[in-house]
Parts: sequence; C-alpha cells; structure tokens
Amino acid sequence: MLTLLIFSSFTSFMKAQNSVNTTETGKIYFLRSTGLVGSGSPFKTYIDGELVCKLDNKKYSIHEISSGVHECYVLFGGLKLNEKAEKCKIKVESGKITYVQFFLENGFLSFRIYGEEITENTAKQKIEKMKEITKCL
Repeated sequence: MLTLLIFSSFTSFMKAQNSVNTTETGKIYFLRSTGLVGSGSPFKTYIDGELVCKLDNKKYSIHEISSGVHECYVLFGGLKLNEKAEKCKIKVESGKITYVQFFLENGFLSFRIYGEEITENTAKQKIEKMKEITKCL
C-alpha cells in the first residue's frame, strides 16, 4: 500500500513539472530572405546575447524559449557587436509563436541590418518559399 502511495505521488509530481514547463515557453521563428544582397554570408542570430543560429538566405529557424521579453539581434559577416547591430525587444507569450524577420538594407557607403516582428499571415506566406534549418550551429 505504501509503495502504491509513493508511486502515485511521484507520477503526479512529474505531470505537474511537465505542465509547468510547456506553459512557460513560447517559440520564436527567425526568417531570413534578403535577396541577392549579402546572400553569401550567414546571419548570426542572437537571443539575449547568446548565439542561437547561423541563418543562410531563404531559410528560417525555430527556437523554443521562456516566455517574457527577449532581446534579439543579428550580426552579418565578420562584424562584432557594436552600434551597427540593432537590437529589438520581442515579447514571447506562453504557448504562442512570435515571428521575426531579419532585413538588410544596403546604402551607398554603409548598410543596416535589423530584425522586426511580423504577423503570422505574413510569416506563413514567406515560409512557403523558405527551408527550415534544423542544425543551426
């Protein structure tokens, strides 16, 4: 009888842990489709200062992270983090998907690289023409 009580307590505890973990996370999809400009070099994508993926052109990646506000940015080529890396704040909600597209604007003597949240409908249209990258690093 005691064994049965211990076993049922243990399985209840395991179920409670699983439900907490799944409700406290959401997903970020990173999308990159920058055309010919810069297509030869991957974008190094970061979440909260941690490199999460090297994203080639016409590719997207999926990252499960804790819910809350996160800082995302991307580096291009051999650049180090500096003023050229524009950081964006992205709010991730539990059990939901947030879509971020990265852009590269090429100017006369400089360029601008940044990420921006996009709608689910826009993201789904773009993803149809892209390929998921599952081995990011």
